[in-house]
Amino acid sequence: MCCPFLREGRARYCNAAPIRKLILSGPGAMDGGKCLLPEHRDCALLRLDPGPDRCPHLEEIHVQYCGAAPVAQLVPFSESGRSRCNNGSYRYCETYLGRARPHPAAGPPPGLLFSPNHLWLDTGEDGLCHIGLDGFLVNAVGSVDSITFVTPGGTRKPTVTLQVNQVEWPLTFPNPIMIQSVNSYLQSDPHRLTADPYGGGWLFQGWEVPGRTRAGLIGGDHAAAWQQDERDRLTEYIHAAHAEAADGGEAMPGLARHLSRRDAVTLFQQFFGRTTWNPEE
Repeated sequence: MCCPFLREGRARYCNAAPIRKLILSGPGAMDGGKCLLPEHRDCALLRLDPGPDRCPHLEEIHVQYCGAAPVAQLVPFSESGRSRCNNGSYRYCETYLGRARPHPAAGPPPGLLFSPNHLWLDTGEDGLCHIGLDGFLVNAVGSVDSITFVTPGGTRKPTVTLQVNQVEWPLTFPNPIMIQSVNSYLQSDPHRLTADPYGGGWLFQGWEVPGRTRAGLIGGDHAAAWQQDERDRLTEYIHAAHAEAADGGEAMPGLARHLSRRDAVTLFQQFFGRTTWNPEE
């Protein structure tokens, strides 16, 4: 599945220049300058016998580029396999999110799998996957002061540490992935993490480890029922221990920021510390 904003075209470049500069060809694009005129004979880069009507160093290749970006970054088709535009990863691109989905999603998109400590996994048909925080966890913390990526690469269990009101919340996805990259933008702007947890707030990108990455995760109809059970369990917990932190019968958004350090640690242990799930509980 490719990004709907992905465009293809032809681009020209000079193979005698020390730096390859691609120029988009076609209607509305820049022309070839002196390269397509007899004046190419006066070019200082000319190394071959001049052509009759165009420079012999002028090359043309197939390229891809983003039609939504303010400035087109041309990518040779031979190198496009490394681009997120050609797979499901485009759904986490800032340009795509800004154009196709200007407002953060109210809930999780279909098809996600969840870990018992409230991280989500989205895996594409090609095995490329993303991991982030679910809405339940985001609602509990309200906002994050800082984020540290403990496992930035390798075949590991992705781990981050959130700083929430001077309390550290270490979160580990229970299964390994081949970590390709982390969302480093969150370190300078942690607000993204909670403002758009299912989009621009993703944490890790990597490749699925067959038979291991999805093991023990919660999906389908079980996921909806489990999320509701967790909300009910949190409401009961708050009413029993901190009635003042309940809002209209439910735990108030940003609950963790209204608790003492000890109570915030207890909250984390009760709801975000375990990584196994028993559907019979």
